[in-house]
Amino acid sequence: MVKLIILYYLNIKSTHGYEIQKFIQATGLDVWAKVKSGSIYYALSKMEKNGEVELYKEETVGSKVRKIYQITEKGKNELKNTIEEELDKPLMPIGTDKFIIPITFNRLDKNEAIAIVNKHIKSLEETLDYWEYWKDIKINESTLQVEKISFEMTVNGIKDSIRWHKAIIDEYDEYVKYSQSQEVMIKNIDFGDVEEPKNNNAQADKKRIEELREIILNNPEKSKEALEELMNLMSQVK
Repeated sequence: MVKLIILYYLNIKSTHGYEIQKFIQATGLDVWAKVKSGSIYYALSKMEKNGEVELYKEETVGSKVRKIYQITEKGKNELKNTIEEELDKPLMPIGTDKFIIPITFNRLDKNEAIAIVNKHIKSLEETLDYWEYWKDIKINESTLQVEKISFEMTVNGIKDSIRWHKAIIDEYDEYVKYSQSQEVMIKNIDFGDVEEPKNNNAQADKKRIEELREIILNNPEKSKEALEELMNLMSQVK
Protein backbone atom coordinates (compact mmCIF):
# COMPACT_ATOMS: atom_id res chain seq x y z
CA MET A 1 0.00 0.00 0.00
CA VAL A 2 2.87 2.42 0.74
CA LYS A 3 4.03 2.10 -2.86
CA LEU A 4 0.59 3.05 -4.15
CA ILE A 5 0.44 6.12 -1.91
CA ILE A 6 3.91 7.32 -2.93
CA LEU A 7 3.24 6.88 -6.64
CA TYR A 8 -0.13 8.59 -6.27
CA TYR A 9 1.46 11.57 -4.54
CA LEU A 10 4.41 11.91 -6.89
CA ASN A 11 2.07 11.67 -9.85
CA ILE A 12 0.57 14.94 -8.59
CA LYS A 13 3.82 16.74 -7.79
CA SER A 14 7.49 16.12 -7.14
CA THR A 15 8.37 16.15 -3.45
CA HIS A 16 10.36 14.56 -0.63
CA GLY A 17 9.56 11.65 1.68
CA TYR A 18 8.84 13.85 4.69
CA GLU A 19 6.01 15.65 2.92
CA ILE A 20 4.44 12.34 1.91
CA GLN A 21 4.76 11.15 5.51
CA LYS A 22 2.99 14.28 6.86
CA PHE A 23 0.26 13.93 4.22
CA ILE A 24 -0.37 10.35 5.34
CA GLN A 25 -0.58 11.41 8.98
CA ALA A 26 -2.77 14.45 8.32
CA THR A 27 -5.31 12.54 6.25
CA GLY A 28 -5.48 9.50 8.53
CA LEU A 29 -4.12 7.16 5.88
CA ASP A 30 -1.69 5.80 8.45
CA VAL A 31 -4.74 4.36 10.24
CA TRP A 32 -5.85 2.45 7.16
CA ALA A 33 -2.53 1.61 5.56
CA LYS A 34 -0.43 1.30 8.75
CA VAL A 35 2.42 3.12 7.03
CA LYS A 36 5.51 3.83 9.15
CA SER A 37 7.83 6.72 8.32
CA GLY A 38 10.81 4.42 7.79
CA SER A 39 8.91 2.40 5.22
CA ILE A 40 8.40 5.50 3.05
CA TYR A 41 12.12 6.12 2.64
CA TYR A 42 12.83 2.44 2.13
CA ALA A 43 10.14 2.27 -0.54
CA LEU A 44 11.44 5.41 -2.27
CA SER A 45 14.95 3.93 -2.41
CA LYS A 46 13.66 0.67 -3.82
CA MET A 47 11.42 2.40 -6.34
CA GLU A 48 14.34 4.56 -7.46
CA LYS A 49 16.37 1.42 -8.16
CA ASN A 50 13.41 0.00 -10.10
CA GLY A 51 13.18 3.14 -12.21
CA GLU A 52 9.69 4.05 -11.00
CA VAL A 53 10.85 7.33 -9.43
CA GLU A 54 13.99 9.38 -9.91
CA LEU A 55 15.89 12.04 -8.00
CA TYR A 56 14.80 15.44 -9.30
CA LYS A 57 16.94 17.68 -7.11
CA GLU A 58 18.21 18.16 -3.57
CA GLU A 59 17.20 20.97 -1.24
CA THR A 60 19.02 22.16 1.87
CA VAL A 61 16.75 23.04 4.78
CA GLY A 62 18.84 24.16 7.74
CA SER A 63 21.30 21.37 8.35
CA LYS A 64 19.21 18.82 6.46
CA VAL A 65 19.34 17.84 2.80
CA ARG A 66 16.05 16.73 1.33
CA LYS A 67 15.87 14.59 -1.77
CA ILE A 68 13.08 15.66 -4.12
CA TYR A 69 11.74 12.79 -6.17
CA GLN A 70 9.63 12.77 -9.31
CA ILE A 71 7.68 9.96 -10.92
CA THR A 72 8.90 8.40 -14.18
CA GLU A 73 6.86 7.03 -17.07
CA LYS A 74 7.50 3.57 -15.71
CA GLY A 75 6.20 4.78 -12.36
CA LYS A 76 3.02 6.15 -13.95
CA ASN A 77 2.38 2.80 -15.62
CA GLU A 78 3.09 1.03 -12.33
CA LEU A 79 0.62 3.32 -10.53
CA LYS A 80 -2.10 2.42 -13.02
CA ASN A 81 -1.32 -1.30 -12.76
CA THR A 82 -1.20 -1.19 -8.95
CA ILE A 83 -4.57 0.55 -8.71
CA GLU A 84 -6.12 -2.00 -11.07
CA GLU A 85 -4.62 -4.89 -9.06
CA GLU A 86 -5.95 -3.47 -5.79
CA LEU A 87 -9.42 -3.06 -7.28
CA ASP A 88 -9.43 -6.73 -8.24
CA LYS A 89 -8.49 -7.97 -4.75
CA PRO A 90 -11.11 -9.20 -2.24
CA LEU A 91 -12.18 -6.47 0.16
CA MET A 92 -12.03 -8.85 3.10
CA PRO A 93 -10.31 -12.23 3.53
CA ILE A 94 -12.75 -15.12 3.04
CA GLY A 95 -10.63 -17.59 4.92
CA THR A 96 -7.57 -17.89 7.12
CA ASP A 97 -5.28 -20.67 8.25
CA LYS A 98 -6.37 -19.89 11.79
CA PHE A 99 -9.83 -21.31 11.13
CA ILE A 100 -8.48 -24.86 11.21
CA ILE A 101 -6.38 -24.42 14.37
CA PRO A 102 -9.09 -25.61 16.83
CA ILE A 103 -9.02 -29.14 15.36
CA THR A 104 -5.43 -29.45 16.66
CA PHE A 105 -6.18 -28.52 20.27
CA ASN A 106 -5.44 -31.98 21.69
CA ARG A 107 -1.78 -31.20 20.93
CA LEU A 108 -1.75 -28.16 23.21
CA ASP A 109 -1.70 -27.54 26.94
CA LYS A 110 -5.14 -26.12 27.70
CA ASN A 111 -3.98 -23.48 30.21
CA GLU A 112 -1.21 -22.24 27.92
CA ALA A 113 -3.51 -22.17 24.90
CA ILE A 114 -6.25 -20.24 26.72
CA ALA A 115 -3.66 -17.79 28.08
CA ILE A 116 -2.53 -17.10 24.50
CA VAL A 117 -6.12 -16.62 23.34
CA ASN A 118 -6.93 -14.29 26.23
CA LYS A 119 -3.84 -12.24 25.48
CA HIS A 120 -4.91 -11.98 21.84
CA ILE A 121 -8.45 -10.98 22.85
CA LYS A 122 -7.02 -8.18 25.00
CA SER A 123 -4.97 -6.98 22.02
CA LEU A 124 -8.06 -7.08 19.80
CA GLU A 125 -10.07 -5.10 22.35
CA GLU A 126 -7.34 -2.44 22.43
CA THR A 127 -7.39 -2.35 18.63
CA LEU A 128 -11.17 -2.00 18.71
CA ASP A 129 -10.91 0.97 21.07
CA TYR A 130 -8.40 2.55 18.69
CA TRP A 131 -10.64 2.17 15.63
CA GLU A 132 -13.78 3.31 17.45
CA TYR A 133 -11.86 6.38 18.62
CA TRP A 134 -10.91 7.24 15.03
CA LYS A 135 -14.42 6.46 13.84
CA ASP A 136 -15.86 9.01 16.27
CA ILE A 137 -13.38 11.61 15.03
CA LYS A 138 -13.69 10.97 11.30
CA ILE A 139 -17.37 10.14 10.79
CA ASN A 140 -19.96 12.91 10.70
CA GLU A 141 -22.96 13.97 8.63
CA SER A 142 -20.79 15.08 5.71
CA THR A 143 -18.71 11.88 5.55
CA LEU A 144 -19.05 9.94 2.31
CA GLN A 145 -20.69 6.53 2.45
CA VAL A 146 -17.59 4.61 1.39
CA GLU A 147 -15.61 5.92 4.34
CA LYS A 148 -18.46 5.20 6.75
CA ILE A 149 -18.79 1.65 5.46
CA SER A 150 -15.02 1.16 5.59
CA PHE A 151 -14.99 2.04 9.28
CA GLU A 152 -18.04 -0.11 9.99
CA MET A 153 -16.52 -3.12 8.23
CA THR A 154 -13.25 -2.72 10.12
CA VAL A 155 -14.92 -2.32 13.51
CA ASN A 156 -17.36 -5.17 12.89
CA GLY A 157 -14.51 -7.39 11.67
CA ILE A 158 -12.61 -6.83 14.92
CA LYS A 159 -15.76 -7.52 16.94
CA ASP A 160 -16.32 -10.77 15.04
CA SER A 161 -12.72 -11.76 15.68
CA ILE A 162 -13.19 -11.17 19.41
CA ARG A 163 -16.36 -13.29 19.37
CA TRP A 164 -14.54 -16.08 17.50
CA HIS A 165 -11.70 -16.21 20.02
CA LYS A 166 -14.08 -16.13 22.99
CA ALA A 167 -15.99 -19.05 21.43
CA ILE A 168 -12.71 -20.98 21.26
CA ILE A 169 -12.38 -20.68 25.04
CA ASP A 170 -16.03 -21.66 25.58
CA GLU A 171 -15.78 -24.74 23.36
CA TYR A 172 -12.17 -25.68 24.01
CA ASP A 173 -12.90 -29.04 25.65
CA GLU A 174 -15.26 -30.03 22.83
CA TYR A 175 -12.59 -29.32 20.25
CA VAL A 176 -10.06 -31.35 22.21
CA LYS A 177 -12.41 -34.34 22.00
CA TYR A 178 -12.91 -33.71 18.32
CA SER A 179 -9.18 -33.41 17.74
CA GLN A 180 -8.69 -36.80 19.34
CA SER A 181 -11.37 -38.44 17.20
CA GLN A 182 -9.91 -36.87 14.06
CA GLU A 183 -6.49 -38.34 14.84
CA VAL A 184 -8.14 -41.75 15.14
CA MET A 185 -9.67 -41.26 11.70
CA ILE A 186 -6.35 -40.21 10.17
CA LYS A 187 -4.54 -43.19 11.71
CA ASN A 188 -7.10 -45.67 10.40
CA ILE A 189 -7.80 -44.31 6.92
CA ASP A 190 -5.28 -44.07 4.10
CA PHE A 191 -6.57 -41.06 2.22
CA GLY A 192 -4.24 -41.80 -0.66
CA ASP A 193 -5.63 -45.31 -1.03
CA VAL A 194 -9.32 -44.47 -1.31
CA GLU A 195 -10.62 -46.29 -4.38
CA GLU A 196 -12.58 -44.59 -7.13
CA PRO A 197 -16.33 -44.98 -6.69
CA LYS A 198 -17.91 -47.90 -8.51
CA ASN A 199 -21.57 -46.92 -8.28
CA ASN A 200 -23.81 -43.87 -8.15
CA ASN A 201 -24.05 -43.86 -4.36
CA ALA A 202 -20.26 -43.86 -4.04
CA GLN A 203 -20.07 -41.09 -6.62
CA ALA A 204 -22.49 -39.03 -4.55
CA ASP A 205 -20.40 -39.70 -1.45
CA LYS A 206 -17.29 -38.52 -3.25
CA LYS A 207 -19.02 -35.30 -4.26
CA ARG A 208 -20.22 -34.75 -0.71
CA ILE A 209 -16.70 -35.30 0.64
CA GLU A 210 -15.40 -32.49 -1.58
CA GLU A 211 -18.24 -30.25 -0.45
CA LEU A 212 -17.44 -30.96 3.18
CA ARG A 213 -13.79 -30.18 2.67
CA GLU A 214 -14.74 -26.77 1.27
CA ILE A 215 -17.00 -26.10 4.25
CA ILE A 216 -14.22 -27.02 6.69
CA LEU A 217 -11.78 -24.66 5.00
CA ASN A 218 -14.10 -21.72 4.39
CA ASN A 219 -16.95 -21.84 6.92
CA PRO A 220 -15.64 -22.09 10.50
CA GLU A 221 -19.13 -21.93 12.03
CA LYS A 222 -20.08 -25.21 10.33
CA SER A 223 -16.65 -26.86 10.34
CA LYS A 224 -17.31 -29.03 13.39
CA GLU A 225 -20.44 -30.65 11.94
CA ALA A 226 -18.79 -30.96 8.54
CA LEU A 227 -15.80 -32.76 10.03
CA GLU A 228 -18.06 -35.24 11.82
CA GLU A 229 -19.91 -36.01 8.59
CA LEU A 230 -16.64 -36.27 6.69
CA MET A 231 -15.32 -38.83 9.14
CA ASN A 232 -18.40 -40.98 8.69
CA LEU A 233 -18.27 -40.77 4.90
CA MET A 234 -14.55 -41.48 4.67
CA SER A 235 -14.94 -44.61 6.78
CA GLN A 236 -17.62 -45.86 4.38
CA VAL A 237 -15.83 -45.23 1.09
CA LYS A 238 -14.14 -48.47 0.02
